[in-house]
Amino acid sequence: MPQDLIPKDTTPVPGGSHDRHQIVDRMTHRGSLGIKAITFLNSLATGVLWNGLGFITSQEFHYSASQTYGLYIVTGAVYAFSALYCGRLVRRFERHVNARKVMMILFLIQVLVAPLIYVGNSSVGLIVIAIVTSFTGACLWPIIESYVAAGRSAQQTRKAIGEWCIVWMTSVSLALFLMAPLQQIEGWMNPRLALFAILPMSLLSMACLWFVPSHPGHHHAPPEEAPADYNSHLKSARILLPASYLLVGALSPLMPYLLDRLKLDATSETPLTAVWLSTRVVVVALMAHISFWHGRWSTLLAGSILLASGFAIVVTIPSVPFIVIGLALFGAGHGIIYYAALYYALRVGSAGIDAGGMHEALIGLGYVVGPAAGLCGFLLGGGGWTVAIVWGLLAIAAVPAVLPFFNSWTQKQKMLSSNTN
Repeated sequence: MPQDLIPKDTTPVPGGSHDRHQIVDRMTHRGSLGIKAITFLNSLATGVLWNGLGFITSQEFHYSASQTYGLYIVTGAVYAFSALYCGRLVRRFERHVNARKVMMILFLIQVLVAPLIYVGNSSVGLIVIAIVTSFTGACLWPIIESYVAAGRSAQQTRKAIGEWCIVWMTSVSLALFLMAPLQQIEGWMNPRLALFAILPMSLLSMACLWFVPSHPGHHHAPPEEAPADYNSHLKSARILLPASYLLVGALSPLMPYLLDRLKLDATSETPLTAVWLSTRVVVVALMAHISFWHGRWSTLLAGSILLASGFAIVVTIPSVPFIVIGLALFGAGHGIIYYAALYYALRVGSAGIDAGGMHEALIGLGYVVGPAAGLCGFLLGGGGWTVAIVWGLLAIAAVPAVLPFFNSWTQKQKMLSSNTN
C-alpha cells in the first residue's frame, strides 16, 4: 500500500497491526471501486473504438471496407507499440509522475482531442481521435491491470480479474447497444456523438482518480508463487491471445458490411454485433467463480475451437440465426482465451505494469494482423477468402502455441520415469 495513503499519526491505535490492516483494507476497497468506475467509463470509449468504429466510418463518412480496414491497421499498430513501452515510460518518470498522475494526463489528452470529431465535414478529426485514443488506451490499461491484481493470492487474483473483466466487457457491450439509436438521428446527435462522449467519460474518470492510490496497491499478505507449469500455459496463451484478437480485428471492420447484405434496420446492427460481447461476459463470470480450469490445457484448446468455428460461421453463412450462433461461439471462445491469458500473465508476472503491457501489446498485434488479413480476404473475393487466410494464420500460430504443451508433457514424463526408477 502506498505510504501516502497510510495515516501519518504515530500514536498507537487500539488493536495494533490488526487495526492498521483494517485501514489498509478500507483504502484498498476504495481504490478498487475507483478503478472499476474508471474501467467502466473508459470501456465505453473502447467499445466504440474497436467494435463500433466501422459503423461510424461506413455510415457517417461513407468509407469503403478497405478504407475501414486501413484505419484499424493503423490504430492497432499504435496500440501495440504504445502498450509495449508503457511500463518503461512510467518507470522513467516515476520519481516525478506516479501512476495516478500518468492516468490523469492520459484522461486530459482524451478530453482535448474528443471535440475534433465535430471539426469540419471530413474524417480527419475521426482519424486523429482514433490514433490518439489508441495511444492513451494502450498506456492506460496496463496501469489499471497492475492496480487490479497487485500483491493478491491466487484466489484473490482470479476473483479480482473476473470482476474487472465483467465490468469492462459489460461496458464494451453496452457501448454498442447505446450506439443503436444514434444510427438514424440527423444533426449533431448522430454517430459522431459516440466518439465525442469520450470527453465527459474522461472528465468523470479524472474525478474517480480521487479514490485511487498513487501507486498500485499491495495486500498486506505476500503474493503466492505461481505453479511452475503456469509458465508453459502463459507461453501458449501469449500466442493464442493475439490470434484471438486477429479474429476480432478481421471481424469488427467487416460486420457493418456483412449485416448490410441482410438489409437489416440500422438500429439493430450494433445490438446484433454485441451478441459475442455479451456472451463473453457470461463466460468470464463463470471462470471467475470456478478454478478447475487452472493449469488445464483443455481450457485453451476449447477456447481456440469455439473462436475459430464461430468466426467461420459468421463470415460465411449470411443469415441472422447463424450469425447469432456464430457470434455466441465466437464470444465464448474469446472470453476463455482472454481471461486465461490475463490470469496467467498477472500470476506469473506478479501483476506488474510490464506484465499488463505485454498483454495489451499482444492484443494490439492481433489488431494489426487481423484487419490486414481481413483486408486481403475482402480484396480477393469476400468471406470464403477471409476465412481461408485467417485460418491459415491460425494454423501457423498453432505450432508455437502447442510447443509449450509438448515440452511440459515431456518434462512430466521424465519426472515420472525418474521417480519410478
